Amino acid sequence: MRDTKKQRRELEKQLSEASSYKHWLATATNLDELEGTLAWREEDGCELLHEALIRDHITAMKRCRDKGDTRALTRVLQESLYRHLGEIGNPDLYAIAWSGTKVLVSDFLDEVERSMNFICDNPMPGVSDQQKLRLFRDAERVYGRPALMLSGGAAFGIYHIGVTRALWQEGLLPDVIAGSSMGSIVAGAICTRNNHELERFFNEPGEIHLDAFRWLEPKRIWQKRHAMDQFQLLHHIRTNIGRTSFQEAAERSGRTLNISVSPTRTRQKPRLLNNLASPEVLVDSAILASCAVPGIYPPVTLQARDKDRGEKGGKPYMPTERWIDGSVHGDLPLMRMARLHNVNRTIVSQANPHVLPFISHHHQRGPGASAKQAAASLMHAQVATTLKLTRNSWSSTVLRPLLEQAHAMATQTYLGDINVQFPFKPLLYRKILSNPNKEDLEMFIRLGEQATWPRMAMIRDQTRISRTFSDCIARLEKACAANDNAAE
Repeated sequence: MRDTKKQRRELEKQLSEASSYKHWLATATNLDELEGTLAWREEDGCELLHEALIRDHITAMKRCRDKGDTRALTRVLQESLYRHLGEIGNPDLYAIAWSGTKVLVSDFLDEVERSMNFICDNPMPGVSDQQKLRLFRDAERVYGRPALMLSGGAAFGIYHIGVTRALWQEGLLPDVIAGSSMGSIVAGAICTRNNHELERFFNEPGEIHLDAFRWLEPKRIWQKRHAMDQFQLLHHIRTNIGRTSFQEAAERSGRTLNISVSPTRTRQKPRLLNNLASPEVLVDSAILASCAVPGIYPPVTLQARDKDRGEKGGKPYMPTERWIDGSVHGDLPLMRMARLHNVNRTIVSQANPHVLPFISHHHQRGPGASAKQAAASLMHAQVATTLKLTRNSWSSTVLRPLLEQAHAMATQTYLGDINVQFPFKPLLYRKILSNPNKEDLEMFIRLGEQATWPRMAMIRDQTRISRTFSDCIARLEKACAANDNAAE
C-alpha cells in the first residue's frame, strides 16, 4: 500500500511536469493502470452507456459496409447517431480515468467515422456526387460544429496561447473561434493568419509583441478618467494582428473570428462582431473595444474599412455608439454563437480572474467538491440578488450604468460544454495588469497546455464527427469540381 501511494505521488508529479502531450498521456495511462481505471475503460458494464445497443449498431454498420449497401448504412448511421450522441457526450464518462473514457466509445466513433467515409467515397445508387454533397452539407447543418471560446483575463489571458497551441498540435483547433477582452487578442492573432503563418506563431512565440500595458501618470489618470494608455494597447494589437477587416481575416485564414463587445448605453445590446454580421469592421478596433475595461481604458468607436483610403484607411462604424469590454455583458456569447454558426459543442478556455475562485472545483469529484460547488452557487446567487436590488433602488442615479455592468458580470454564464480553466494561483494575481517578460510568456503558455491535456480525449471524441463531416465535404467538393472541369 505504501509503495502504491509513493508510485501515485511520483506519477502525479510527472503529470504536472510533463513537457508534451505525448509525455502527459503516457504518464496518465500508467496512472490509470496503477489506480485500476485502465481496466474500467476496457471492461463491460457501465450504467452511463447502453452498451448492448451500441454494440448492435456497430455490428449493423459493419454488416452494411461489408455488403457495400450505402443506403442501408446511411439509415443505420442516422439512427445510431440520434440514439447515442447524448450518452457519449456525457462529461461523467471522462471523470473516471485520466487517459480517456470507455474503449467502447472509441470503438463506436471509429465505426461511425469509417461508415461516413465509406458513404462519401463509394457510389450510392441514383445519387450523383453533387447530390451526395448536398446530403452531407444538410446533415452537417443538422448536426452542428464545435467552437472555441476564449474568455477575458488581462495578463492571465496569455494562457489562451497555450490552450490553442495544444489543440492545434493535435489537429483539434476549431475553425470557429470567439474571444472577449484579452481572449479577443489571441483569437484575432489566430484568425488573421493563414496556416503557414499560424505554424510560425505557435512555434516561435518569442516573436509576439508583449508590451500592451502602460500606466498613465496620476495627473492624466485624473484628467482622462482611465488608468492606462489606450494608444499603447492599440500599438500592441496592430503589431501582433495588423489592420484587417473581419471579411479579409476570414478569407486569409479560413477561420471565423468572433469578438464580443459591450454597449455603454443601457438600452443598447451587446454585439458579436464577425464576417457575417459586420464584415467591413476592422478587427483591431473591435479588439480595442473588447479590451476597454471601464476605468482602465476609455470606450471605443468601432472602425470599418474605408475602401477609398486603401488598406490603412478606416471610417467610424455606428459612429454614435461607443463600446467597452466584451466580458461585461458577454464573456461567452453562447446563444449568439449557436444561432450564427450552428454550434453544437462549446470548448471554453476560462481565465477571468474574478471567475476562477468560483470554478476552481469544477473538475473535482467527491464530497469536498460538492460542498465547494454549493457554497459557490450560494454566493453567486447572493451577489446577483444584491446587485439587482441595488440597481433597482439606484435607478435614477449616475451609478446606474456601473450597477448594470456589475449585475451583467455577476449573472452571465462562464462555462461551456467542455471547460479548460486557468489554475487558481493567488500569487499570480499581482501580474494581472503587468506586461509579461519572456519567462512569464513561457510560464503562461505552459499553464495553458497543461490545463488542456486532461481535456484532450473529451475534445477529440466530442468533435470527431464534426471533423469527419468537414473532411468528407472537402473531398466531395473536390470530386464535384473535377467532374465540372471534365465536363468542360
